[in-house]
Amino acid sequence: ITPQQPVPNYRVAAHLIDATRLLLGHFEGYMASVPKMRQVRDAVGVLRVQLREGIVRLFKELGFQDNESEQGKQDDGKDNNEVTGGNGHNESSPSPPSVMVRATLSDSCLVIEALGPKSKEQFIAEFISDHLEEYEQLYNPSPAAIVAGKKGSSTSSTSGKSFKRDTADGEAPPNPASIDQVESRFMWYRSKLRTLQTTFYNVFPPHWNVHYRLTANFLERTARHLKFVLKKHGNTIRIASFTATSTSGSTSGMGVSVTSAIAASKFGASLSVSTHGPSITSSAKPDGASGDNSVTEGEKAVTALLKALQKTILFEKEMSAWLSRDFGVVFLDPSKAPGNGDKNGGGKAAADELEFDEQGRAVSASSAEGIRIKYERRKKQQTGEVDSGTASGETAGGPVPPLVGIASYTFDDHMSPYVALEERAMDEQLHTAQSDNTVDTRGERPVFVSSTNLFIYMKNSITRCTALTKEKTFYLLQRAFQKKLQSYASVLDKKLPHPVSQSVAKLALANIQNASSSGGGLGQSPSQGPTTIYRIPQGEEITICHVIDTCEYCADTVEALEDLIRDKIGSKYKDKIDMSGEQDAFHDVTAKCIRVLVSGLEQRLDAPLKEVSRTNWSTFEVVGEESSYVRTIHSTIHPFVVQARELIPSSYFRSFCDKFAIAFAFTYYHVLLGLKKISESGTQQLLLDVYSVKTLLLKLPVLEGDKKTLTSRHSSSNPATSLSAASTIPPAMYTKMVNKEFRKLEVMLKLVGSPKELLIEMFRVQWDNSINTNTMASDFQMIMNLKGIPRNEQSSMLESLGLDGGDGPGVDGSSSMTANIQALQERGSDVAAKVNADLNQMRQRVDDFRRAFR
Repeated sequence: ITPQQPVPNYRVAAHLIDATRLLLGHFEGYMASVPKMRQVRDAVGVLRVQLREGIVRLFKELGFQDNESEQGKQDDGKDNNEVTGGNGHNESSPSPPSVMVRATLSDSCLVIEALGPKSKEQFIAEFISDHLEEYEQLYNPSPAAIVAGKKGSSTSSTSGKSFKRDTADGEAPPNPASIDQVESRFMWYRSKLRTLQTTFYNVFPPHWNVHYRLTANFLERTARHLKFVLKKHGNTIRIASFTATSTSGSTSGMGVSVTSAIAASKFGASLSVSTHGPSITSSAKPDGASGDNSVTEGEKAVTALLKALQKTILFEKEMSAWLSRDFGVVFLDPSKAPGNGDKNGGGKAAADELEFDEQGRAVSASSAEGIRIKYERRKKQQTGEVDSGTASGETAGGPVPPLVGIASYTFDDHMSPYVALEERAMDEQLHTAQSDNTVDTRGERPVFVSSTNLFIYMKNSITRCTALTKEKTFYLLQRAFQKKLQSYASVLDKKLPHPVSQSVAKLALANIQNASSSGGGLGQSPSQGPTTIYRIPQGEEITICHVIDTCEYCADTVEALEDLIRDKIGSKYKDKIDMSGEQDAFHDVTAKCIRVLVSGLEQRLDAPLKEVSRTNWSTFEVVGEESSYVRTIHSTIHPFVVQARELIPSSYFRSFCDKFAIAFAFTYYHVLLGLKKISESGTQQLLLDVYSVKTLLLKLPVLEGDKKTLTSRHSSSNPATSLSAASTIPPAMYTKMVNKEFRKLEVMLKLVGSPKELLIEMFRVQWDNSINTNTMASDFQMIMNLKGIPRNEQSSMLESLGLDGGDGPGVDGSSSMTANIQALQERGSDVAAKVNADLNQMRQRVDDFRRAFR
């Protein structure tokens, strides 16, 4: 330092420091024995300290002189319209230092680096700490930290190691501990960056990454602050559970009330995700504006929470784009292993996608506004108004950890109120769905509008959530989806008719089957356990079909929803995503719907089956067309089945046909067993009726209604699945099953209609001795009861057959007889062939009679 050189030549000093260090290294072994060498070493150490202190003083003078001038202006009472965040910082850039001073600062950094890595790291850490000390004083929500910050600021000027001069305490925001003040934090930092960029333009070596380290440290401090604030904020949020009275002010339309609309579109901002990242348009009302009275304090708190998270994420993206674009910072790709990622890193991608204006608003880089911002930035770089770390071709060091997530991930453990509000919105939709039977007919099958609305809401909810976080909060939201889907399955289940009470069911079953003791007792139901009986009001079968279609739609959509969530959620939670239980819930409701349709159609056939029981078949003499009850069965089954075939998927319709055919054949069989006596003509008439009913059931899978009606109803559906393109031949397995079930009725009626003198011979020839002979007597006695043979003659006929009559048929007689009759029809005999021939002749006579009548 000389009068001609008042400022040290730091560039030369940096070279001398390196040379001195190397020279002293050669004499390190003589330091203990040569005092002169120790003196030289100590003198060099003093010079190193003086150099460092001079550099610190120089940065201190330049770094905080603008704060003093600003404070003086504020003390003079001048109005500053460009204050940001209420912290007293002027948005206008301070006057930049001279070129000579800037070159001196740049050379001084060479000295700091020559002093060694430890000295460099300490220098950068002190620089960052001092420039963020004001931030700690203004925004640290911890009371102890605020007190400590004030004490530290009062004594900072006495510390020779600090860059920062004494500054007056900044006026804190109205409530720095409030989550609403998050944006003011970022505005403060933007103002600080503008000051530093002007003051220290092209000062720091690019490989120091000072701007990145400053920003990362700022975000780490912000994360600590937010953790304290969110814990306090979360304890004050109370989301009331949904009740029916909550919909008093709900609106119509898509079935979503005002509360749902708030949950869907007023969570602080409406997110629209594009290829350029999330853009945010605030939908919240200005402070002081009269808000919607239906918005609770809890909803307002969640709105503030989401706004804070959205602004934090956008700020992290803004800083990443700025560092990558202006300083060549390369960010590590979190999805790739270190060293294996693209050298451009995530920061380059962010810079290519987004541009940010001076207020931090994100716009697409390809939009007109984005192009204007890019042009103005390049113009300022050319005139030297802003720093550009890449202007000289130098780039920052190796890849660095990304900024996105440093502060925003803090929110993830405190987002349960948001999930609760989403749940409440879905609860409101479920409540509306209970009474809303509106059907959407635009798809291949008609489904309830409430189901499509629910899945649309879930998809929008996923879009909102993944724009904020894909970790714990998203997983909690997925769990909420599971609960609401289970609840919606219950809502669909409640749209089905209630089962008939047990006493009424037993009475109805007794009336149909006429369960008299003379009928030999009744067998068990085809299904194990007691059968639940349902009565379907006229027209309600359409609603049940809509429930089946909706359950099918929901089961398919749940699978797609599961795949979507698994693709978007963080890798930590991918293996935990399993929604098979929700699919099973809808499949269970579908199975119940099939049972309800079967039982409901059976109950509609009560009247014709009661007519069978009331008819005196013992005095029946004339055999003609099918009985009137058969025509009633036809007129009842045909429209019901056609309606079901038109509305529900073919696989479920086939299941319905199978179950109904088995159930009705079982009931019809036991109704006939309950008759007291059947004459020979009555037997022939019943055989004709059974044949007609069997023919109808064989056609169930291919029944068609009015062609015009069906065509108009299915005009928008896939032609490949329409009824006109369906097969007119029933499935072979179904035909075999129906023939097997009705064979029991036909063989029984043939035995009852056989002549009395041939009954023993026919029974003996056709009886299968491999079956338990203990039930042979009860089966034969049941046939004799239906023929009306007197008791005293039954004993002699049993003796002629070589059997003991016992006490008559028991409760198990019907089931054993069923098995034996099955064996009879399988053996076949000449007598059975004769009966079949007689039956064919009778049918021919009936056909001749019909033609003559016409």
